Amino acid sequence: MTLFKDSWRLFALFCLTGAILLVVVPQIWIILAAFRQDGGAFTVQLRGGDMAVIKEDLEQFKIDAEAVDRAVLRRPEGLVLRLERISPGLTRITPSMPLELQWAKGGSRFQLQGDGVDIQVEQTVAMDIFGQNAPAILEPTAAGDTLLLAHAEKGFLRFHDRATHASFRNFKDFLTRSTYLEAIKNSLIVTVLSTLFASLVAVPLAWLVARFAFRGRGAVIALITMASVSPPFLGAYVWRMLLGANGLLTNALGLDWTIVGMHGVIWVIVWLLYPLVFLMSLDSFSSVDPTLRESAMSLGATRRRSFWTVEVPSSLPGILTGLYMAAMAAFSDFGTPFIISLDLVILPKLVYTEFLNETGGNPSIAATGSIIMLVIATMFLALQRLVLAGRSFATVTARKQVLDVPGTGLRWLIYGFAGVVIGLAFTPHVVVAITSFLEWRAGTVTSVPTLQNYVHLFTSEMNAVWVSLSAATAATLLCLVFGLSIAYIIVREGFQVIGPLLNAVVMMPYIIPGTVFAIGFILAFNEPPLLLTGTWFILVLSYFIRMLPFSVKAGEATLYQIHTALEDAALSLGAKPMRVFVGIVVPMMLSGAVTGMTLVFLHSVTELSSTILLYRPPWTPMSAVIFQNTISPGANFGYAASMAVLMMLILYIPLAMITTKRKAVLQ
Repeated sequence: MTLFKDSWRLFALFCLTGAILLVVVPQIWIILAAFRQDGGAFTVQLRGGDMAVIKEDLEQFKIDAEAVDRAVLRRPEGLVLRLERISPGLTRITPSMPLELQWAKGGSRFQLQGDGVDIQVEQTVAMDIFGQNAPAILEPTAAGDTLLLAHAEKGFLRFHDRATHASFRNFKDFLTRSTYLEAIKNSLIVTVLSTLFASLVAVPLAWLVARFAFRGRGAVIALITMASVSPPFLGAYVWRMLLGANGLLTNALGLDWTIVGMHGVIWVIVWLLYPLVFLMSLDSFSSVDPTLRESAMSLGATRRRSFWTVEVPSSLPGILTGLYMAAMAAFSDFGTPFIISLDLVILPKLVYTEFLNETGGNPSIAATGSIIMLVIATMFLALQRLVLAGRSFATVTARKQVLDVPGTGLRWLIYGFAGVVIGLAFTPHVVVAITSFLEWRAGTVTSVPTLQNYVHLFTSEMNAVWVSLSAATAATLLCLVFGLSIAYIIVREGFQVIGPLLNAVVMMPYIIPGTVFAIGFILAFNEPPLLLTGTWFILVLSYFIRMLPFSVKAGEATLYQIHTALEDAALSLGAKPMRVFVGIVVPMMLSGAVTGMTLVFLHSVTELSSTILLYRPPWTPMSAVIFQNTISPGANFGYAASMAVLMMLILYIPLAMITTKRKAVLQ
């Protein structure tokens, strides 16, 4: 028994080490990147014999003096660069400190390196009327303490000091510049309003379904659950196609209106979030001790008062958990704002753009934005815990609720309410299915039926299907093995230090937005010996770590329902501890772990926010293919629609397992 205990302790240490490597270390890399500040940059425009510093591009440098043929730029700590035009194609550069020239003949850029300085100079040449680049001439020559630079007569020279040092400047810039502050404000507005509106739809409907017996009740639960199975950005594209400035419905109804904007983002996200709030609220309302409501009514409380004073407070943990999950989904949603409103600046899109944009992007600012997102996500979690802290919601009865039979008016109200909600949620699914059989020309749908979209899918895009299914399956199997084992360590073994620490580290990915998580992975695993960026393995690891909390919590919930007397009885009869675990505990946990595994698979296949940063061809998953065919100008959305239909069919199978199980529990 001691050996078995020691084996579990070693396994727990192994899991804790792996969790720290895959969860904590990437976040440390993000923190280090956020406190890393480069030396600044500026851009000079060349116009024949004249030159001008572009003031909007000044970063840390300041203009000391400027004329039509010369400029002096100074950095606060003392570095000065003097630029003087000698002729239309020749400029003299005089630094205030010795700098060594690093240049490869024929290159389009060169570097000036010195003590704490690494200035990269790059030329962008003007284009002629036919859109062709002018000949790129860039040839520096050292001449004593100065540098003679031969360049194109018209174009731009960008000076960027890539040497980094520790600084709080990134945080100062992020919390003072209007663009970044607007991104924070917009993200909070979208998150709060979309979560609020989703709760106004989901919570009342969940209460009606939990309290009343009516024909089709199981179908309502199943359809709402199925409505959540769709890449979130796909719904955004469909609603834009229907209600955009030239949308199908806006043109048909003659509306001078468009869904493009923040209001459209909120509208789309509401129909993505409400299934989460509905399902969590439904479980909570169904678990309310019926004797509490009966006692309140026997003391003279009305149905309305018993609802607000008994049922809602008793269901608060599930409702708040649903609201928290919905808020996190809205806060980290990358695809919907990207498609509905390109002008709307929100944190996930800002971080993505700053990290990947090679012309004007700033990875350090992206890392800073990631930390801001993580802080806000933590504050949402703390708010949920604060509301629930110090309250007890436990009951001692095992009696199940007896569902009431609604009157005719209430029954039709339920049917109407559920029908509208389900209809709006399923609109993207229906439109996608229809358009997958229609021909697209120059990015516009026609009324010509075709099977070409599916022919293209099964002849050219099956690699994406394989990548998604193989990565999701591998992640699901890893979550099955490690999720159940970690749950057993947390619940049964009682390690005073390792257990709580392992639980905390494993649950961290639950509050880390996908974009932030992906940036951490790229920073941590982008160099040998752990060069994983752009491979199939990094997708599997990302899905595995991000979805592991689902598996662990599902395993914990099942273990709490398995009495230790079963294990003790087997041990007393001579069974070895490992045989007890494999032969008794694991089979009993598997029945409850199906839900967790299914959620892992569903979320892995449809995941986008981290996938869009981590994937590289040929390891392109279905979600990335659908997204690219959705946003690319003139792309054939029919290809995206056909793949989305295949994705939904694949996901409906495991989803049906959850729905069947939930229906059996609630009846």
